[in-house]
Amino acid sequence: MSPCGCDYGISIGPAMLAVDFIYRHEHGRRNKAANPHLLVMKIACLLKGDAPVCFDFAAQAEELGKSEEELRAQVVWLVEREFLALDGDVDGVARLWVNPALAFAPGTDPRAAAARYRFPYVRLAEKGMAAAEPVVVYPYEPELWEQVYEAQREMFEDPPVFRWCEQHAL
Repeated sequence: MSPCGCDYGISIGPAMLAVDFIYRHEHGRRNKAANPHLLVMKIACLLKGDAPVCFDFAAQAEELGKSEEELRAQVVWLVEREFLALDGDVDGVARLWVNPALAFAPGTDPRAAAARYRFPYVRLAEKGMAAAEPVVVYPYEPELWEQVYEAQREMFEDPPVFRWCEQHAL
């Protein structure tokens, strides 16, 4: 096995677990294969700087062992819940912006990314799955994103980084 050549990574936010919680809250534990949690991890790991992820449905379907239709349905679900924003889909390649409450690339400002698509701030409820509503979604407000940034400045300025490569795959 060759040494890892990763020179980037991503940091995950509180919304990463919220994807799974919301899906389970809406669908129960049935149909685990349709849960978009693995897909959202893959999309987040494709982040590079302050740019959208160019997501090739055919290539990713093959890599993830899923159909293109299944991946498209999962992306639609993620867009409808504002974890992602879709900025076009040409010849099977979608431009996807990632809500920074979900994940962000080191060296990027989550406030700017949130403002671009007016992403809400998403976090788990205090009691998690035991709560009546396991996820709290705050509508986009610049002041809220500023408060989040200030409260977690160290994490944003020197974030812990998750890497996705062949050597470090989940």
